[in-house]
Amino acid sequence: MNGLGAYAPVAQRLGFQVLDSGDVQLGGAVFQSAMVDFGPLSVDGWLTRLAANELGVEEEEDWIDPNAHEVMFDGTRVKLTKLEFDVFVYLYRRKGRAVTRASLVEDVWGWKQTGSNVVEAVVRSLRKKLGSRKSSIETIRGSGYRYRS
Repeated sequence: MNGLGAYAPVAQRLGFQVLDSGDVQLGGAVFQSAMVDFGPLSVDGWLTRLAANELGVEEEEDWIDPNAHEVMFDGTRVKLTKLEFDVFVYLYRRKGRAVTRASLVEDVWGWKQTGSNVVEAVVRSLRKKLGSRKSSIETIRGSGYRYRS
């Protein structure tokens, strides 16, 4: 990483990359532009990776592709519907925490309430597609669901 001077080691640890065509000249000094790709999990995923690196925790091999609505486990891509994908990511981002059915309905579906079993149907379908990883989505009786890696 040239042109970032003393900040280069820190910028590299944070995941920044120098842009090849990003040089800017101001007052006779040349500045390079750098960017960081937060990845498919956005800022949450980036911060999680930074914390894991700092603590020496190995990253999981799970991979989430928001453009294709796919997750990858053990080298195998699993295609999900938009709702399955949104539920998976919602639970994944709250890993280890209980998520109520009501919060799923409101935050994923955008509804205030529902009397149907739409959440249960999507979770059942999602578990089926996850195969050997289906137990990563736990049912918390009387509360909702939790993602466990």
